[in-house]
Amino acid sequence: MIGAGLAVAIGVILLVAGLGGGYLIGKGAGGSSNGTNTVTITETGSTLIYPYLLVLAPSFESVYSNVVLSPAGTGSGTGISSAESGTVDLGGTDAYLTPSVAAQHNLINFPIAISSQLAVYNIPGITQHLNLNATVLSMIYQGAITQWNDPMIQAANPGVSLPAHTIIPIHRTDGSGDTFMWTSLCYMAWSGWKQSYGTSITWPVGPGAQGNPGMVQLLSTTPYGLAYIGISYLSEIEAASGLQWAALGDNNADYNGVVTASGAGQQNYILPSAQNISEDANLGLLNLQPPSVAVSLILGGVPGATNLVNGRGGTNATAAYPTPYPDTNLEYLLVSSAPASSSHQTWVLAFLEWALAYGGTYAPKVSFLPLTPAVIGYDMLALNQVAIGG
Repeated sequence: MIGAGLAVAIGVILLVAGLGGGYLIGKGAGGSSNGTNTVTITETGSTLIYPYLLVLAPSFESVYSNVVLSPAGTGSGTGISSAESGTVDLGGTDAYLTPSVAAQHNLINFPIAISSQLAVYNIPGITQHLNLNATVLSMIYQGAITQWNDPMIQAANPGVSLPAHTIIPIHRTDGSGDTFMWTSLCYMAWSGWKQSYGTSITWPVGPGAQGNPGMVQLLSTTPYGLAYIGISYLSEIEAASGLQWAALGDNNADYNGVVTASGAGQQNYILPSAQNISEDANLGLLNLQPPSVAVSLILGGVPGATNLVNGRGGTNATAAYPTPYPDTNLEYLLVSSAPASSSHQTWVLAFLEWALAYGGTYAPKVSFLPLTPAVIGYDMLALNQVAIGG
């Protein structure tokens, strides 16, 4: 196993020496890619990643003046299938591929940023951040909690006059990494969750919408609705009338399904600040099993596992990380390790290397966080593998 420190050291050496392909090193600002021919790098997938790529594109294109980055927000399911079929250069996804599936399709999970997800509601007359925990959210989306004034919700929000009105849980209809994140949270937090987790499931309750923009739009016209929406759409949520997002609990409930009316074991209710998202990411990244970066950060990750099959619980807050925001995620671009054209792949890898070097400065524009040094180190190793394979 490669330690995090060694991975960082290798990554720095590769970046400085240009051994990761040398796609960025020596390319000055305003440099040209290949004379007069325009190169288009195609990406499709996650609507959560999409705003970030839109922010990156102008700055990247100002360095590589004949290269165009062309992203499309189509949902993680489309990003995965398009990357697997080789119809795009990059597949954007909030849901990693397992190492075996990635190897089957000659793809590499390439983390590009740290994101999070919001539990957003439209409750007339409620303008504050409500306290909700993952067990309650799981029960709502399973149909086990149906009213906003349910005793479990009321107990977590003393002094708030919650309405005796039916909750309308809204879900994604497209194959979605946001759904992967949300159902992972539901699966881990309550053993009564029956749908497992994934980019697309059969929902027991509620209407659906396509993409994060569709979720914002439908929720804004659905009083008493609840929706899961990627944090890169925070400005759209703030601009919509009547929407607010919850503080999520550090979920210490009994994962055998024993949940009391008081919301057993709650210690903190946490808003998605940069500090709190970072704490959850750091907890989850303790579970990295390098060289794989296929790891869940939900609820601080699952100890000893790179997927959710091996456990239902999440890592609790620690003395070092006392307020981790539980719905946190690595965002991935899927890149081929065996491209059809090595010359075209040069520019794809140039973008990825540029994003590692400079993308972190743009991440806060969409409420993302930069990658940690350890993950950057693993990404640089991955670039070197692609360069050799391509």
